[in-house]
Amino acid sequence: MKQIFFIAVQAILVLGFSACSNTNDAKVKKARYVKSYKVLPSSGNKTIVYNGVVSENREVALPFKVGGPVTQLLVDDGEYVERGQTIASIDKRDYKINVQTAKAQFEQIEAEYDRYQKLYNQDKLPANTLDKVKSGYLMAKSQLEAAENALSDTDLRAPFSGYISEKLIENFETVAPGQPIVKLIDVSKLEVIISIPENQINEVEKLENITCDIKNANRFNVPASVKSISKKSGPDRMFEVRLILNDIDGTLVKSGMVAKVSVNFFPKSSNGISVPIEAIFAEGTKSYVWSVNKVNMKVAKKEVVVGDLVGAGFVTIKEGVTINDVVVTAGVYSLQENQEVKILPNKSASNVGGLL
Repeated sequence: MKQIFFIAVQAILVLGFSACSNTNDAKVKKARYVKSYKVLPSSGNKTIVYNGVVSENREVALPFKVGGPVTQLLVDDGEYVERGQTIASIDKRDYKINVQTAKAQFEQIEAEYDRYQKLYNQDKLPANTLDKVKSGYLMAKSQLEAAENALSDTDLRAPFSGYISEKLIENFETVAPGQPIVKLIDVSKLEVIISIPENQINEVEKLENITCDIKNANRFNVPASVKSISKKSGPDRMFEVRLILNDIDGTLVKSGMVAKVSVNFFPKSSNGISVPIEAIFAEGTKSYVWSVNKVNMKVAKKEVVVGDLVGAGFVTIKEGVTINDVVVTAGVYSLQENQEVKILPNKSASNVGGLL
């Protein structure tokens, strides 16, 4: 029995030492491969990429000024029309009758006015009588012009060259004055609409080197210029910016296409230090980065004060890091204090596909 007891005790001790050895080994932090970024002075010139939508220069809903049954609807959706081209017509019958009636009345009053004018010139008619006849003459003339204008307005013509984006009625319908008939878009100049958040709009002093990529039209690095910047934000707290596309082929780029817009701008204020946003991690209410000691290649946690997003995935750092510091940019939540790391080399131009 004693021999069996001693054998059991030895087995327990061996297992205990083995467990301790495994525990100690587990406490040894293995060196991890990490991506890094060296903090460099910033020139202040930042590039931000926004998602935008191609838009026509303008879109209008065209109505008739007069009402009546439509006898001709001469366009279809997507059709191109020239400025002044007839789009639709209203039945002219009643309007022609109105012109004939107004013309007959005008000619009668005009002849009467001429007779009274001759009598007045011969001092055979008082001035107040001539004034009354003249008033009737001018009224009849205005009624004739109104009737002629109404007849002319029975033809709806394109105010500018463009494309019919939508027909709002069908032929032979009766329409009221002011009722929209078609929608016409002007694509002589195409625009791109982007939205800028309120925390960036006041930082932008001057937009420069704006380029647009329109993938579905196979157009890249298309230059653009600012047309307008909204002075009021929308419900989403974003400010609308409209850009004009320069030197663009409207046959390939269509209104409604998605565009990627790269904008260079100068922030009004910057401390000259920024890091990739991936380098920032949070613990509680504070923000940190892992700073790499270039001598022993171990990491140390540094608290930082984060500023504004400055584009291309970077944020400004107000406090916590200095120029030439090396910070970890990937796997920040898997590191521990004083853990040894190995820096992965940056991708080179010969690293095709980024596989290395």
